[in-house]
Amino acid sequence: MSNEDYEKIFHEIKNNITFISSSLQLVEKTHPEIREFPYWNDSIQELSSLKHMLIELSSARLCDDLSVEKTSLMTFLPTLIDSFLALFHTADFHCEISLTSPLPEIYIDHARFKRALFNLVKNSYEAMNGIGTIRLIGKLADTYIQLELIDSGGGISPEYLPKLFSPFETTKKEGTGLGLLISKQIIEAHGGYLTVDSHPGDGCTFSIYLPCQTPLSDHSNSLQN
Repeated sequence: MSNEDYEKIFHEIKNNITFISSSLQLVEKTHPEIREFPYWNDSIQELSSLKHMLIELSSARLCDDLSVEKTSLMTFLPTLIDSFLALFHTADFHCEISLTSPLPEIYIDHARFKRALFNLVKNSYEAMNGIGTIRLIGKLADTYIQLELIDSGGGISPEYLPKLFSPFETTKKEGTGLGLLISKQIIEAHGGYLTVDSHPGDGCTFSIYLPCQTPLSDHSNSLQN
């Protein structure tokens, strides 16, 4: 099936989930006592998780149609990180940015790259329980720009590392296991790649490699279907 077909399917399923959710909200409004019924709150939470999972799946399938523009990471990244930190609504989580000057301008899809980086920052935020400082280091690595995101969240156990980018594999209670996969696919769609270096008990370093040259139109063909 084409991306357009998948998008139609996701859209229809999301519409049905939204309809069910609206109906249940109406039931709750009409009969507030239902909140005390066994399994009611669990059912509402599961429905919300299902909708979130669907959105994540849609992002994973549709991340190969890039709309790139020439970008200076020297100015783009600080603004992007500031917007991320504002979303977490905490004064205890920070990011130190260190960019080797000068970094060349590169071609990226702003919306998709923002999603990829946000998933990684959010992963660090959750691993650190919302407290501490992550470091974002940008530098040249041969023909790539390397962005290292370093946290102190305790690292990832060695037995879980091989499954880190597998869908629906997660150690988080309410996670979908899709965030890191989506980041990986978006970065690969740009002609780059994503690696992880874990130090159990200490933290993780996720490294994004983006090519300095313009991404070719056929980079998206390397994505797994």
